[in-house]
Amino acid sequence: MENSVEFQFDTEMSAYRFLNTVKHVDADGLRAKFGQTDHHVSVKYTYIVGEFDETLSILDDLARELGGIEVS
Repeated sequence: MENSVEFQFDTEMSAYRFLNTVKHVDADGLRAKFGQTDHHVSVKYTYIVGEFDETLSILDDLARELGGIEVS
């Protein structure tokens, strides 16, 4: 099952740092790109059905460290 989430950051630099860092998160089918603007990053990954999947928690924590928030 595919999950899609978007994060918003105060600066383009923070969004770019998140974008480059998140590409190294170990998740099935993970794809990251700029979202609505250069202050947004869209992330898609394959959600593991039937198991606890901590991917979204990892993404939220990383975004928070860089001053971002989940917007969708």
